[in-house]
Amino acid sequence: IKHRDYQVNITRLPQFEEVIRRYWPSLDADRLTPAYAGIRPKLFMEGEPYRDFLIQGEKEHGIKGMINLLGIESPGLTAALAIAEDIANLG
Repeated sequence: IKHRDYQVNITRLPQFEEVIRRYWPSLDADRLTPAYAGIRPKLFMEGEPYRDFLIQGEKEHGIKGMINLLGIESPGLTAALAIAEDIANLG
């Protein structure tokens, strides 16, 4: 990033609300308030951008029943259901 800006862009509220309504149709939009913004570092390997999450099962490490979940800090909470589906499909 060229300039650090931790301000929340309030003009994005309508898009935010629209996405939330996909899984929470009865959302009371008056309860949505901007709280904070941050900068999330991106993973790089050998100088190239790397995916956000690394999920390794037996195929990758050879240990039956063990699943490694790497790089799942902040964005992992919002992607938890999709990550759970991926893990369930490893078995």
